[in-house]
Amino acid sequence: MHKKDIINFAPTGEKKKKQIPGHVTLIIVLCLLAFAVSVFIILAVNDFDIGRALGAREAETTLPAEESTIASDIEDDTAQFAEAVNFLLLCSNENELTFCQIVSVDAANNKIRIKPLPLDYSLELNSGKKNITAAFKSESLSILAAAFSSRNVTIKKYVHVTEENFKRLMSNLGAVPVEIDGNYEFNIDAVKYTFSPGVQNMTSDMLLKYMKFAQTGEAALRLQGHTVASIFRQHFSQQNYMKGESFFSTLINLVDTNITAFDYGAAQDVLSSMLSGTVEIAVVS
Repeated sequence: MHKKDIINFAPTGEKKKKQIPGHVTLIIVLCLLAFAVSVFIILAVNDFDIGRALGAREAETTLPAEESTIASDIEDDTAQFAEAVNFLLLCSNENELTFCQIVSVDAANNKIRIKPLPLDYSLELNSGKKNITAAFKSESLSILAAAFSSRNVTIKKYVHVTEENFKRLMSNLGAVPVEIDGNYEFNIDAVKYTFSPGVQNMTSDMLLKYMKFAQTGEAALRLQGHTVASIFRQHFSQQNYMKGESFFSTLINLVDTNITAFDYGAAQDVLSSMLSGTVEIAVVS
């Protein structure tokens, strides 16, 4: 493109009404960052009371308002995290983190919570106090996930995806409707990108650009959290689940995770049951 080229991604037409699918969004969405969520819930069943998990299906899905700042200490949310199974979701470009989030699955209450974390968030490790960025560069992912115990949060599973594989995953899955809450504008390689309020269908590379460059600071954390929530809602479906283990294998090969095919196969019956329910997905402030 030439230097003066302008790409306008302002949405057109009427806004689409949000639809929030069932529970397993988390498992498959997190595994591919867009679909690995389904796998997460599958794993979560090993820790949950399944009878309770499958019994709470009647409440309508709502998105509660945010109550505090994104950068608030996760210890403020300890009680909520204690009632759920928590996963660490990371995306990076080479050795630099793009974002880091805790995804908390409370199957008993049909809730998924996404907690975006500042990359300078401090953790206590055996090697001393380090922020998330430093720990990502110097420690294994299992050690990084376990380090959240210093904040009284238990994290057993992690999913790490590179930016390139994130784009591959999203290309396979298709467009994601993202609600844009303001006017955003940024330049990359002499090309100007603009976004206007409304629902915009984003695919692959554009989705990643929006998450990385549309906002900064706490606003960026919030935007990233809501974008990941949109991915969960879009790609959790009975149709995707019916693709079975071959689909899971394709997804799992594009991420670095301690979630296994055995975990997936062990909980397929529960996963199928969960697909008939509804789930409340929200970003934790």
